[in-house]
Amino acid sequence: MGIERAFAGTRLPPPPVRWGNTRRVGERLRHLAISCGLILGAVALFLFEPIDQFLWLFQSKIAGQKASGDIVFVESDQILDDPNLGHRRLQLAKALDELDRRGVGKVYLDVVFEERSEKAYDAALAGAIERLGPRISVADWLELDTNVRPRISRTDPSIAGQTNRVIADRRDDNYFNVNWKTAFGFTVDGERLPTLGASLGGDHTAQGGSFQIDYGFPGQQIASAPLSSLTEGSATGRDRNIDFAGKTVVIGHDKRSSGSNLNVPNSTFAPPSYISIYAGETLKSGRGGYLYSVTVIAVYALLLAVLVIAAPRRRNRWLAYAALAISVPALLFLTARLGYRIEISYAAGLLAVYAIYRWRARWKRRLALVNQETGLPTLKAFDARMVREPMLRGHVVVAKVHNYERILKSLAPEERTTYLLRLVDRLRAVDPDLAIFSEGHYVAWHSTIEDRAAMMEHLAGLRAIFAAPVVVGDVSVDVGITFGVSAIDDETAGRVPAAMAAAEETSEAHEPVKFAENGENADLLWDISLRARIDEAMEAGEIYCVYQPKIDTATGAVAGVEALVRWHDPAKGFIEPMHFVQQCEKAGRMEHLTRYVLQSACSAGQLLHFRNAPIKVSVNISATLLRDMRVVGLVRNALQATRLDPQFLILEITETSRIADLETASTILDELLKLGVGLSIDDFGVGSANFETFFSLPFTELKIDRLFVSNIVSDPKARAIVSSIIEMGHQARITVVAEGVETMKEAEILNEMGCDELQGYVFSRPISLSKLLEFNAKKAEGRVANMV
Repeated sequence: MGIERAFAGTRLPPPPVRWGNTRRVGERLRHLAISCGLILGAVALFLFEPIDQFLWLFQSKIAGQKASGDIVFVESDQILDDPNLGHRRLQLAKALDELDRRGVGKVYLDVVFEERSEKAYDAALAGAIERLGPRISVADWLELDTNVRPRISRTDPSIAGQTNRVIADRRDDNYFNVNWKTAFGFTVDGERLPTLGASLGGDHTAQGGSFQIDYGFPGQQIASAPLSSLTEGSATGRDRNIDFAGKTVVIGHDKRSSGSNLNVPNSTFAPPSYISIYAGETLKSGRGGYLYSVTVIAVYALLLAVLVIAAPRRRNRWLAYAALAISVPALLFLTARLGYRIEISYAAGLLAVYAIYRWRARWKRRLALVNQETGLPTLKAFDARMVREPMLRGHVVVAKVHNYERILKSLAPEERTTYLLRLVDRLRAVDPDLAIFSEGHYVAWHSTIEDRAAMMEHLAGLRAIFAAPVVVGDVSVDVGITFGVSAIDDETAGRVPAAMAAAEETSEAHEPVKFAENGENADLLWDISLRARIDEAMEAGEIYCVYQPKIDTATGAVAGVEALVRWHDPAKGFIEPMHFVQQCEKAGRMEHLTRYVLQSACSAGQLLHFRNAPIKVSVNISATLLRDMRVVGLVRNALQATRLDPQFLILEITETSRIADLETASTILDELLKLGVGLSIDDFGVGSANFETFFSLPFTELKIDRLFVSNIVSDPKARAIVSSIIEMGHQARITVVAEGVETMKEAEILNEMGCDELQGYVFSRPISLSKLLEFNAKKAEGRVANMV
């Protein structure tokens, strides 16, 4: 049978319709998925961490939090821990005694005395610490050495005695030398110690884990006093108003004397002890929440996905995009006020990457809407404008320039644009402001003329203008032009392709102007849409295979099946195979369709073998593919991918009349035979599926056309032809198959003639793979089922 007829047949129940199968939505979702993948890769590499930390600095400025006022910092502008300046330890001891006298609640000594000084000075300091008893804790420092490895600096036990110890985390291992979080505790020499920040916040458990440090209030809110105000009575200004009774006091160096590189957000030149004080204030206030990047990305990705699907209108979508963009700084501000730190940069990056992809897609579409040679908008732009700005009056006119490609080849590259623009100038002779659209050998515009006769007269006048040659440089070029016209009624969509199709049917001599009939517009637009949707339909499963059994006349068993392709479109329903195969050819997708059918059929064959049904599978191959060796690669790849034994695959060569070169075709078919597959000549006896083709090409099977099979009961001539073909096939030692068997009488006659295999509705219509398995099982049990 011919390929169109081979693909024709019974309409089967439709496969499930897949939701959301629109091209533009799919494109946006694909861009969103790519953007998410790229941003998650950035998360894994911590690429945006500096941006987030910079934004956290900003969050600290706008948080608007307040300090509790329970913690007082006593700072020393002199280095207290220098063993060569032991007298300063004596001053510190006096300060501790003064705090004890004033009824201090708790003291944290955030100075480490690793080395001993003179005995008298160390003893004085140790005595002051001992007198405070449980009200004082000594801080050991967790720092990074020159090799960026953690080390602990500890106060000598002769000074600290048996007092409580805490850990001050002073590691500066991030981009801005800011400690954004701290642990609740560390293990030192086998002992679990709380951190200074956690202890200041009232958590002395030294539990595992860490917490964020909220720098959401200015450092000026932390009450502070110089150490000298406790030893020399030199307090001035606000220092005099500090009541130490019941307060928690942290004693440490100021920024200059500490020698630390650590910075404190929201506090200029703040000493490193402030980090622990901010940590304590964070625990006291219950703030310190954290929103991780992956969570924020997931929320924004979900919102974008919902937006893409639920907002088809561009205006609504752009408003939603704007709202999402504005939400980034708004969320940064809101979380700062609520005491949360947020990794927002990756979400902003997601929006930015997605925006870049969408901008690039729009740029490519805009580029496709402009003729690069003339700078004029294309016919695609014209069609989009017709949909966007309905023109409810007049006609769409598409002019076809004849011999266009030949003329361009004869002109120098710089003269081609001149030629095209000269044509446009002539079209604008009557209306200089006429919007012209150009693409290939088409030039199109919208005319407000409504009367058909007046439109004909107008176009006749334009043809007269084009009667004179166009002069380009020193060359005079004759112009042949005809017009396709489509009237605009209530629906503007599809008018441009309808006018294009009408223009293609024009002739300079016989029909220079052709009007498209409105009834043709929808079908024409649908055909163009089909060509564009072929690949998408295959990916979505709208194009699929059904199988028609072939019966062995000797045993009555299923000898093989023929794979036939079907297309069920969610909008149009079933599309006739003959029609969409033609559209595949026009779109240049026959090779792709054949690859798809081969893959599906070979997979089905392998499944049949797995189910103990080793039968052959036939696939139609258009003779148009026998021009080069690519078809051999298609078959080889399908066999390798599915692991189907080649002897169970038969290739039915259809439309042999379209074989351009029998010698080339013979060479290609020989290569296919080397793969181990069978070759069948389809529709034998009609058209060019004749004896010459049968003789010249290495077929292993012959299929008798249904034209003869359907007449063998009533026509002796048809019976004689079929009988002779069967005899010839047997003499040539090849399998003979009769197709189109529709009655039991026809089957009986063919069986008597010795035909090897029968195929037709009398046994089964084309059926799905699952029904084929059921059919084969019934045949194996000896129960012939007519699955009509």
